[in-house]
Amino acid sequence: MKLIVVPLLIISLACFSQNTAQDYINKYKEIAVEEMNLFKIPASITLSQGILESSNGDSFLAKEANNHFGIKCHNSWEGDRVYYDDDEQDECFRKYSTAEDSYRDHSLFLSNSSRYSTLFDLPIKRYKLWARGLKKAGYATNPKYAALLIGIIRKHNLNKFDRLEHDSKQFYFSNVYGFPYLYGFGVNFIDDKLILDIKLQSSFVFINKSSISCNYLLFNQIYLGTNVGLLYIKEDLNYNLGFQLYYVKKLQANKRNQYVIISLGNDIVFNDINEFSEHRLLPFFSLSHLF
Repeated sequence: MKLIVVPLLIISLACFSQNTAQDYINKYKEIAVEEMNLFKIPASITLSQGILESSNGDSFLAKEANNHFGIKCHNSWEGDRVYYDDDEQDECFRKYSTAEDSYRDHSLFLSNSSRYSTLFDLPIKRYKLWARGLKKAGYATNPKYAALLIGIIRKHNLNKFDRLEHDSKQFYFSNVYGFPYLYGFGVNFIDDKLILDIKLQSSFVFINKSSISCNYLLFNQIYLGTNVGLLYIKEDLNYNLGFQLYYVKKLQANKRNQYVIISLGNDIVFNDINEFSEHRLLPFFSLSHLF
């Protein structure tokens, strides 16, 4: 009989823990998404931190102080306080009127601190980088903090919430500046790991270029790609095969341009498709503003 009861007890406890986490997600997911749209912090990160720091809303700090993220008082805090043994005895923690206030203060705490400023250069959907960045910046002392957050996000598929209101847009127009192609314009498609471009560029003197490029995410905001197209040099038709690196910077939503792309590359220019060995190299640099 004991052999049956013990496994059933373990299974029941596991299910209870999972259901409690799911209840927490159902209760606070809309708040996390709202904070994400306002402050550009992934909802998956906010929810996973809330689940971990508050023990699914059952911790002493969550119940007694509505503190879901374990944020301590620090010198700048002028609100209510509660004292609790953490790394040391009787440490001061922030106390809030509501859980919503805790979520808002969490957003302000991250966005207003220079310690976490580099996180806001990361794409919303790169939750692993956010988790590791939080640990590196010293949000928690637990050496496994990033892995714990990533595990919670994976287990509950929290990254499905990491889509900003304007992220449904994937096609953009762009103004392109650079050298030797001084000005151009383009149409761009941006997905999670892929950027496709169609560009028309000109030096206004003797070089005009039309090209299509495909660029794949390497890491962080760096993409590696290739472009093919036509090059008119002093009105002579040439062909080009180019290779480039993209650095993509996502701007705040209230700015007209939503992305800036810096590109460095080299075009291989040749007159005859059948005579590829007779070619020349044409390095280029460009700065694209997407809107």
